[in-house]
Amino acid sequence: MSRYGEVIELERELMRKEREIEYLRMELKRSYAVIEELKQGMRPVGTVQEIRGNLAYVKLTGGQAFEVTVPPELIPKIAPDSEVVLAPNRGTVTSVIDKPKEASIWAFKVETAPRVYYEDVIGLDAQLAEFRKAVEVVLDPSLRERRERIVVDGRLLEEAGSVLLFGPPGTGKTYMAKAAAGSCSRKGEPTSFLKIEGYEVVSKWLGESAKNIREIFKLAREAAPSILFIDEADAIGRMRMEVATDAGRDVQGMLNQLLVELGEGFDVNKNVVVLFATNFPSVMDPALLDRMKKVIYVPPLKTKEEVKRIFDFYASKVKVDPGILEQGGLSASAFEEIWQVLRRRKQVYEAVVPRRQVRIRDEYIATPRDIKNIVQEAVNDASYEGMDFIDYDTILERTRNIANQPIEVNTV
Repeated sequence: MSRYGEVIELERELMRKEREIEYLRMELKRSYAVIEELKQGMRPVGTVQEIRGNLAYVKLTGGQAFEVTVPPELIPKIAPDSEVVLAPNRGTVTSVIDKPKEASIWAFKVETAPRVYYEDVIGLDAQLAEFRKAVEVVLDPSLRERRERIVVDGRLLEEAGSVLLFGPPGTGKTYMAKAAAGSCSRKGEPTSFLKIEGYEVVSKWLGESAKNIREIFKLAREAAPSILFIDEADAIGRMRMEVATDAGRDVQGMLNQLLVELGEGFDVNKNVVVLFATNFPSVMDPALLDRMKKVIYVPPLKTKEEVKRIFDFYASKVKVDPGILEQGGLSASAFEEIWQVLRRRKQVYEAVVPRRQVRIRDEYIATPRDIKNIVQEAVNDASYEGMDFIDYDTILERTRNIANQPIEVNTV
């Protein structure tokens, strides 16, 4: 009887293994398909200008025009102004792009007069003061008017204000940008905030990345006064190199378009501030860095006082056990043990921007995002346990989780 049970279990195990093998075969087949597509390189995309029978004249985003063959099954789907994908040899249409216009997609990202202000930015007083000089001369109506009275030749205004913010992840770069839009809205007309992730701009279609750049800047101008915030800027502003592939040329075309849109001396972006943020400034293209009016390092938290200030800020946003509070923040005794745990966490950030003679090496404890995560996770734990507020043990446990993470070194 026992042998029979073993046989049944072995048969079940065999069936499980057969299902796993079938799944792996499907995954392998899918991977081979992806590899074959990558071997073909980036496929050009263009706009149909004219159709004659099974032939179409297609103009690529870069301006080149080709006479191409249209397969019979695609002829009913193609009309003038249709966007189509061509084969790598640009000899035939492979598919028709059916998607909404990019401008409508980016428009969903526009936020008018965000409710975040300078006073919400904690612990970055020196950096914020430098940042405001670059932003407010463009967006603040009174400062802009005063500046225009001082500048005799209007060509020197160059109101395409551009700033590079760099530093470790989670130090408040996005928060500073959004606070500028909110604070400037209180001083004059509502200021729009448009945040774009660098990787969102990059398209698999040849020529589409540069087109996305044009659409984004067009939208920022239409929404002016506005702040265009490009996060993870190294994805689109990486240093140019010698390339021999369509993909490489497409990336360079995107960067060239970005340089054109920033402009110099022609007021192409009047009342628009363009902010770039990155953790890796050393990989940024020199031509793009030259167009930056300011390069500002946004540092992490290094001292006990800085960490306490951020803890108190986020603790004021939630319900905390009154027994560990004093004067609107964590009591000195409660924070002391938290600090002793957190200070064991050592992180290093290194960055070099040779073109601006900037060299940074920072050893730090945490970032504002780390502290925010501790408080938020403590709230989640308290909610799950049926508590009405977060207590000391919950905060301490979440702090230990952060402190026990391995030492991290960011070298850029």
